[in-house]
Amino acid sequence: MDRRKGFSMNITWVRRTHRVLAVAFLAAVLITVIGLSLSGPEWVVYLPLIPLAGLFLSGASMFVRLLRGPHPLSAFGDRAGRLRQVHRWSAVVFVVAVVATVIALAQPEPIVWISYLPLIPLAGLFLSGSFMFVSPLVRARRAQ
Repeated sequence: MDRRKGFSMNITWVRRTHRVLAVAFLAAVLITVIGLSLSGPEWVVYLPLIPLAGLFLSGASMFVRLLRGPHPLSAFGDRAGRLRQVHRWSAVVFVVAVVATVIALAQPEPIVWISYLPLIPLAGLFLSGSFMFVSPLVRARRAQ
């Protein structure tokens, strides 16, 4: 079996899983916000953690594969490649911001404003991820 073909099939599965987890995470966040606004149970705040952990693991897997070498089927000179790069690095900045937030809030006198720091790269992740999620659907519809 050609190594490139195996790599392509494996990364395709991880990307699909990542997309499904992104939709599940968004749904879990919406359920959490609605549940908390209706004075629901407090355990609902932990609901988004499950798909978030999956997103982290699948995203880290794709990032590590990228560090091993570029994807054989991708062209990083095009717009989609640049958008993927922005999405990847936003994910890295998001993880660093979350770690910094955990450290800052664990201090004896926590710095509360740092808890808003991860929202900036999270917005970038949301916008770039939404665009990457919707663009193949729009492209397929235009092709019809």
